[in-house]
Amino acid sequence: MMGTQPEIVFIKPKHGRKVPIPQYMRDTQEYFGEYLPDEGLQVQKTLYWIRRKQDDDIEEVIAFDNPPITQEMANTAKNQAKKAKEETQE
Repeated sequence: MMGTQPEIVFIKPKHGRKVPIPQYMRDTQEYFGEYLPDEGLQVQKTLYWIRRKQDDDIEEVIAFDNPPITQEMANTAKNQAKKAKEETQE
């Protein structure tokens, strides 16, 4: 049985809003901090984010100048920093 792919959206907090990252994202590899960063974040469209949009806390961004920060990109940056640190220690 094939499942459907989750919808991925790029979101930003509305000006002046601090939108908390939900606990389930903090407890997994999707952790990015306590609050949604001002530059935005690529996330799975869940009921939490739908409610934040209905409450006018966030906005979905369709076209953006900077590539979104994804967990894969964050891990790559961490791995590169770790590799550089190991090379300097040798």
